[in-house]
Amino acid sequence: MKKLFAIAAALFCMMGVSFADEAADLLKPKEDTLTRTIVPTDQHVTNKTASVKIEYTPYTDEAIIYYTVMAVSFDQGEAMNTCLECLQDFQVQNGYYKYTFMRKDKSSIYKDENNIKWALYREFVKFIR
Repeated sequence: MKKLFAIAAALFCMMGVSFADEAADLLKPKEDTLTRTIVPTDQHVTNKTASVKIEYTPYTDEAIIYYTVMAVSFDQGEAMNTCLECLQDFQVQNGYYKYTFMRKDKSSIYKDENNIKWALYREFVKFIR
């Protein structure tokens, strides 16, 4: 009976030592998994109604860039060039080596609450350090 108790106590101590490392993991700061919305200071837009917004997730190094303009003056070439210039600025500011496109670009038209038609152009990007 004493041997059984000694073996159980030894196993209990070994289990305590093996799980002690997990407590240190709990004290580490959590990685940033939130998505941040960034409005670039230099938006490189030529149209007065255009705006650029970047949704950036630092944990996965992924970003979605949005180019919004009134539908009447939407030009996909201009939208693409503006997004590329903003992505290059973002790449340099955050120390990334390059970026790749995850999916095909998307453009859509929608109406806001005032019945004004807006065009939305999106690019899906993965940054590489």
